[in-house]
This record gives sequence, C-alpha cells and structure tokens, in this order.
Amino acid sequence: MKSGSFLATPRWLGALAMAVLLSLTVHAASAADRLKGDCPDGYQVKAGLNIDFPSDGEKRAFWVYPPQGRTDPAPVWVPLTGSVESTNDNLTLPRSGANSLMAAKGFMVIGPVRACAGQDPTLRAGACNGPGHDGWNWNPWREGRAASPAGDRFKTDEGPDSRFLVAMVKCVAASFPLDRRRLYVGGISSGGTMTNRALLFRSDFWAGGLPISGEWYVTGDDGSALTFNAAREAVKAAPTKVFQGRVGPYPLPDRLKPMIVITVWGGDNDKWDCGPPLGLCSDYRPTTQAASNYFSGQSDVVHVACSAGHGHMWPQVNTQAFNLWALTTLASFPKGSRPADFSLTAPPPGYKCQLGRFTDHY
Repeated sequence: MKSGSFLATPRWLGALAMAVLLSLTVHAASAADRLKGDCPDGYQVKAGLNIDFPSDGEKRAFWVYPPQGRTDPAPVWVPLTGSVESTNDNLTLPRSGANSLMAAKGFMVIGPVRACAGQDPTLRAGACNGPGHDGWNWNPWREGRAASPAGDRFKTDEGPDSRFLVAMVKCVAASFPLDRRRLYVGGISSGGTMTNRALLFRSDFWAGGLPISGEWYVTGDDGSALTFNAAREAVKAAPTKVFQGRVGPYPLPDRLKPMIVITVWGGDNDKWDCGPPLGLCSDYRPTTQAASNYFSGQSDVVHVACSAGHGHMWPQVNTQAFNLWALTTLASFPKGSRPADFSLTAPPPGYKCQLGRFTDHY
C-alpha cells in the first residue's frame, strides 16, 4: 500500500480501523462533555475555510472538517504544519500527513493557518521560512522565545499563537459539538514545537498532543540561552536530565494537568538545515530527548516515545495507519484520566513506541 492511501487496506490496518471506530463508540461523549462555545461578537464558524477570525489584533484563518457519521460531541484534532509546507499540504497531501482524512474516522479536524502566511492556506515556505521577530525565535509559529532579551517576556506569556489555537477551538464549538475532554493538538517541526508550547502553557485546556520533531530550545538551568552546539552537548552528556527550554515557561511548570503526549523522533536524519549562513540549526535527537524527559516525569501525564526512520518530515511509513493509531491512542486518554489506567497498543509497522522517555537516542 502506498503511504497515505486507503485504497488497498492490509488486514492489520482494517483491524486497526475497526478498533478505532469501536473505541470512539464505546467512549462516545455525552452532552455533559460538550465544550462550551465562545466566539468573538458576530463571528460564525462554517465547514470549510474560515477567514478574518480576530485574535490578538490579527485576522487569522483556519479550515474546519466536521467529523463524519457522528452527532455526539467529537474528539478534536488540530494539526500544525512546519516551515516549508502549507496548511493545505498538511491537510490534503499524503506526504505531508493528509490530516483532513481523520474527519472520516470521527474526529473534528481544525487546520489553523500560520500568521506569517497572511491567511493564505496555500503558502508554503515564503515568509514563513526564517528567523522570528518581536521576541520570537522562529517565524512559522510563535513557538519559542528569542535568545535575546527581547524574548524575556515570553517566559511567562504564552503568546498570540497559543491563544489563537484555544480561541479557535472554542469558537468552532459554538457551531459543532466538541468533546471538551478530547482536545488534541499536534504538528511537524515548528508545528511540533508549537505543540510543545501549547501543552506546556495550556495543560488546563488541551487533553494532549502529538509533537513530531519539535524543538525544546534547551537552555541553562537559569533559563539562559545556549548555543546550538552547546545545547546538543548538554543533552548528550546528561540524557536523563530535565532541561529548561525556551519553548515553554521559565521555570517549567512543576506539575501539568492530566494529559497524554506522543513525542515522535524521525531517526538519525531528523535534522534541519537553515541554509547559509546558518547551516545546520536543529537536531531533533536532543530536543525530543529533552521533551520526553520532562513530560515522562510528570505524574499526571502519559508520555509515549516513538522512533522511526523517516527523517525530518511527517511520518512516511504507513502514514495514515500511524495517524489513526496516534489519534486513537490520544483519544483513549481523555482529560482527567488516570495514567495507571492507560494501556499502550502496538503502533503500525515502521514505528517503535514505548511508555516513558526515549532510551534509544544516546
């Protein structure tokens, strides 16, 4: 079967799909689990592309793909693209995740457009592929504070993108029934970093997430910035340590509210080259290690560490089977669940996943 295709379904994938549908049926949300809708005055969400959504003084856009075949409050999936692929790519192209297909599996899929794209869901790299400004490290998402003093205020301020994601989901809930206990965000590269930030700042809202090759922007214990190579060496020298990072609050929260996090590493080639003059500027071996160390050390968080060999991109082997497995795994742990009650199922072929931190990086 080609990655991302539903035309030829192996027996194991058909069984997985049946398990998903059974899981969502067994765990169907009641009216009491419906998220309360809350929109800006006069704004009404529709299926399809929604534009001019006011948030933090900006006009934002997002796609809505309603869940198929259900009327009860649906689990929510918010996929985030990275630097060089568009929102539309992330939602519709198999190579980029084709995340809109999860609506056919009973999930409400909400695809936000990056602010740097100017509400254009077709924009790929362009203005979104480069260093950040106004106190932010990288441009696609406002996902990590800059190493300079300009970034200091984002030690405690979640930033406009984190607020937009929450406001967007709440507004969609005014038009469609959403399960308040099953709100999940995930993404690749900068989208994975944004996922980490959203989970670290808003564990009160999100039930969990799927950061794929996301940054941690490892810092010193005092929150001071480290150079790229110094951060790599620090994690290599202490691979089990909980590191502070510019991706989240400083200091990191002592305790997150209950959630589930599936962190994905793409293997030895999971790196990002920023091009001249910077060259190699991200290595997701130490960053995913740092993320897993923190999340797996939280008493109310289920953390699943997944490794594969696809490099720095959306998982490429059995892509839709992986998406389905990951979202089913997330949805099996609604907000407020006890980690002791969680049971991890085997991922599709091509992935190695385990509870706890990564143990295969160093």
